[in-house]
Amino acid sequence: MKAKAWLFLILANLFWAGNLMFGKAVTSDFPPIWASFLRWVIAAIVLIPLAQLVEKPKWLKVWKNNWGVLLFLSLVGVVAYTLLTYTALQHTSSTNGSLINSLTPAVMIVLSLLFLKDKITRWQGAGLVLSFLGVLTVLTKGHLLGIFSTHYNQGDGIMLLAVFLWAIYSIVGKRAQHLPPITFVAFTAFIGVICMTPLLFLQPLHIEHVTSFGITGILYLGLFPSIGSFLFWNQGVKELGPGKASITMNLMPIFTAILSVLSGQELLISQIVGGVIVIMGMLLSANLMAKKGRAKTFWKRTGRTV
Repeated sequence: MKAKAWLFLILANLFWAGNLMFGKAVTSDFPPIWASFLRWVIAAIVLIPLAQLVEKPKWLKVWKNNWGVLLFLSLVGVVAYTLLTYTALQHTSSTNGSLINSLTPAVMIVLSLLFLKDKITRWQGAGLVLSFLGVLTVLTKGHLLGIFSTHYNQGDGIMLLAVFLWAIYSIVGKRAQHLPPITFVAFTAFIGVICMTPLLFLQPLHIEHVTSFGITGILYLGLFPSIGSFLFWNQGVKELGPGKASITMNLMPIFTAILSVLSGQELLISQIVGGVIVIMGMLLSANLMAKKGRAKTFWKRTGRTV
């Protein structure tokens, strides 16, 4: 089950890497609020009947018993996070966006330590640092000190705010673990669409600027990051917890680099080396966490404490 959870988290980050690349392109056709709105309209259209078919929830009962957490997570993870991400991509590059997103694991671990009283060993911390160094290797093309000479703009600041919101979403999302996964995402998507509707008047859509590529991008955003990533991420967090799950977010810049190559860009040695370092760091943290869990189980069964 743990292996499946890690696979879910890896797929979630793969789809999110595509979100940054397509999101950058889509915002040239659609204003950020429209990109966010249409993305979640597509998700809601697919998820609501899918939830009814697979999980058969009692919608009114689910809402009555969980409206507070559903509304909060929808506002934070669907409305605010998505809108801030696409707004940021209007002012910064997808590379800078990946770099700032690589701070998410550190933010989530700090928040988990503060609010969930989670613990992290020095070896788990070493794995996190190793993964982060791999990310920097990719994004600075092997020149780690280049991080200090990178040009930052308002888009980077907006993306940083989005990172904090996503960390909060992942931590608070533990309170919705009892909900069926498809129903949960369907509810948040539907609520998000309702909340974003009044905002559409703030950024008018110019149909004449919309291209076929922009429409393709919106379809991708609605199906893969919105449905696939959210379902996979929520399930992974449910199995492993937000602190462990956050480690896999260091894979997002690696996937971004791979997708760049597939779109015709050159693959650099630094990207290969950095990707290997990221994966080593992730496996180090994941393996040690698993060993720690097995050790606790052993001592518990033998009646001893650790």
